[in-house]
This record gives sequence, structure tokens and C-alpha cells, in this order.
Amino acid sequence: MRCPKCSSEELKVLETRADKVASTRRRRECLQCNHRFSTIEEVLREDLAVVKRDGRRESFDRTKLAMGLRRAISKRPIDAEQINALLSDTLRRIENEFDNEVPSRAIADAIMQRLRKVDAIAWLRYASFYQDFHGLSRFAEEVINLGVGDTGGEDGD
Repeated sequence: MRCPKCSSEELKVLETRADKVASTRRRRECLQCNHRFSTIEEVLREDLAVVKRDGRRESFDRTKLAMGLRRAISKRPIDAEQINALLSDTLRRIENEFDNEVPSRAIADAIMQRLRKVDAIAWLRYASFYQDFHGLSRFAEEVINLGVGDTGGEDGD
């Protein structure tokens, strides 16, 4: 582990919390520059492969999943803690449900199921990539189902 500010390896753990989502959160301090930061530790499965829509297989990449989720929540009132919990919960469910290979669609469905409860706009953004919205009418139907259409565009989205 290195300090994100000065890259020193001289760190001290200030606080450790075991989250309810099978991860450990640690508050750390760099002994070199006194920068404080948090880390989240989880057990990663190295053998998990994602089966893409076209049949290709690639190693599961949590970072790739997080980046897609961050695009969906951009400019939304969702904090990093909620997203980390959503990701951890989704990964735990997927690892319990599948052995070594998981369809990309199962990952997307699991994310969308949880994201819908967190933020309807973020869900719609994420779903617009994975759902089969054939034209604007299907997309508009989902907006109406979410009740998003009558928010008056409060945040400029």
C-alpha cells in the first residue's frame, strides 16, 4: 500500500471497520506527509470470467464495472459509499450465483436492480446502454414508469 499523495509506504491504520457488505474499510495516515485517506478491502476472485454477448470471454474487471457505473451517476446526488456498497453487494451475489463464468447480462441486471433503488435517473442512464430500447417510445415508457418525467428537470439533466 502506498500513499496516494506522496507514494510513501510508511502508513499507519487509524481505524478499521468491517462493513456489512463483506468488505473492510480502513482509515489510514501517511507517516511521511500526514495525508489521510480511506481504503476498502475485499476478497477478489481471480478466476471469474465474463461471457460477453458475442460469446467472447474476458477476465472480470471491477474497475471497468465501476467506470460504467460512474458514468451513469455523473452529476447525481449519490455518494461514493453508496456506490461501493452497490458494487460489493452485486459482486457478492454474482460470485455466489455463478462458478467461474458469468454472463455480462447477469452483471448488468444485478447492477440495474440495485441502482433503480438508489437513483432513478442513474438507473435510466445505465439501462439505456443494456436494455433493448427500440426507439424513443420504449425509452419514454420507462421514464413514465419511473415517474421521472414529472420532476420538472430540476437539475438540468
